Amino acid sequence: MEDVSQQELIALIRQVDPTVNPAEIIPGLPDIPAVDVTRWGMPPMEALSTDLSRTVPAVAAAVDAVRAGDWRPAAALLDRSYGDWAMRAVAVHALGEAAADDVRWLEAWKAAVGGRDRNLAVVEAHGLCWLSWKLRGNRPDATARQQEAFHTLQMRCEEVAQRAASLAPEDPTPWLTLIIIARGRGYSAETFTSIFRELQTRDPLHRAGHEFALMYWSESAVSFEPVLAFAERAAAASPTLAFLLLQAAYDAEDDFEGVWQDPRVRHALDTILRGLASPAAAVGVYAASDRNWAAYALVNSGRGAEAVPLFVQLGTNASARPWEDFGPDAVVVFDAFRRRACAAVRT
Repeated sequence: MEDVSQQELIALIRQVDPTVNPAEIIPGLPDIPAVDVTRWGMPPMEALSTDLSRTVPAVAAAVDAVRAGDWRPAAALLDRSYGDWAMRAVAVHALGEAAADDVRWLEAWKAAVGGRDRNLAVVEAHGLCWLSWKLRGNRPDATARQQEAFHTLQMRCEEVAQRAASLAPEDPTPWLTLIIIARGRGYSAETFTSIFRELQTRDPLHRAGHEFALMYWSESAVSFEPVLAFAERAAAASPTLAFLLLQAAYDAEDDFEGVWQDPRVRHALDTILRGLASPAAAVGVYAASDRNWAAYALVNSGRGAEAVPLFVQLGTNASARPWEDFGPDAVVVFDAFRRRACAAVRT
């Protein structure tokens, strides 16, 4: 390594995989490929956004309103979406983040309607969940004070989520919040399973609930197979849950070489791509999420050229997983994958 030039190292890496960015393999190498993604109709990197609300216009409008101090559009959206659990989950997730950033609009809402409003309660619970993770993050070096604040907020979140569930017995959304905090509170497998069962009773194919459930199982599993088995069972029930196999591969990619070539993962990827080709799926509330997972998987599977149209459709949206997991580097990673996809077209 010390006896070869940077250009020789780059040439070796490009010989193995012409789509990979050598700087991701060996720190200090130039950032290659130096691709101008705007040539493929993609926005420049400085235009990218990690705003969770941007994927659904109705949610974006409600979030814009609450950030300006007006809670009423959020309340109206949650009233309209009651029973449309997919839309409700997306809305509560985005509004919860807005509440974690600035709680004053939520307090104004509470002052206006009191504390027993089912929409207010579910957003308040999710906001506490967001706030706890934002205070601590996923850092292993979190201070004792950060850890204490995290656990205090998680306990408070659990209480509020249980109250939200009692105010709306048929709503799976409070159970989604409880599934998310199960990771932070270290629930046992038995306790977690009982919570997940409550969510499935209300919505057997709840997408966000399955996504966060798989995150729980990934963190507690000792091998890839049981996590993939969970994803396969869910995807067998509905192709709308095929993304779970890509999520499982993403969670395992550092430990299991060749996971993106696993036939089960490749089949799930093709299922998602077929779904995105249908007009109905292409505009659903989770269409952008499917595009993000598929684009990530295509690049890692050596099919980067196929990801270019997906990145074009995503436009400025770099908000969803898997990019979201990279925290402040989300935009950088998203842009690196766009360039790798475009580089695959050139080669």
